[in-house]
Amino acid sequence: MMNNIVNIKNILILAGTMEILVGLLHFAMPYFVYQIEGFQMLNNIESNFISLLIYAVGILLVSFGFLSLLFAFHLKSMQNILFYYLIIKASLWTVRVVLELVYPVELNMFYIEKFTVIVLPGLFFEALLFIFAIILFKHKGLTQ
Repeated sequence: MMNNIVNIKNILILAGTMEILVGLLHFAMPYFVYQIEGFQMLNNIESNFISLLIYAVGILLVSFGFLSLLFAFHLKSMQNILFYYLIIKASLWTVRVVLELVYPVELNMFYIEKFTVIVLPGLFFEALLFIFAIILFKHKGLTQ
């Protein structure tokens, strides 16, 4: 059986990599969003604002992903704040799941109708990764 450090490290690597990839995907989103009929009618100021929001989310996801990788490779030296980081990330992804349920992405993006069928399971999985890391951390700490 793998030790707790390896388990938490692997969770953080997986979660961080997923965040980075999804964050980078946000940089392609404006192209696909503006193919949707309603978005084509926006003026430049409105479309620039939407693009800025999409890019900002992408930047935040990439940044959080790199933070997760930073924690993964420096678990021992950062263990004093690791628990708080895991709580913040689990909360962030859990709230994002709730928001997706309340406001589902039902746009046709990346050639997928009702994009929420792709987004929701991914969000749920990301939340579960951090929740599981919290359980491991609280149960055994960073034991060998």
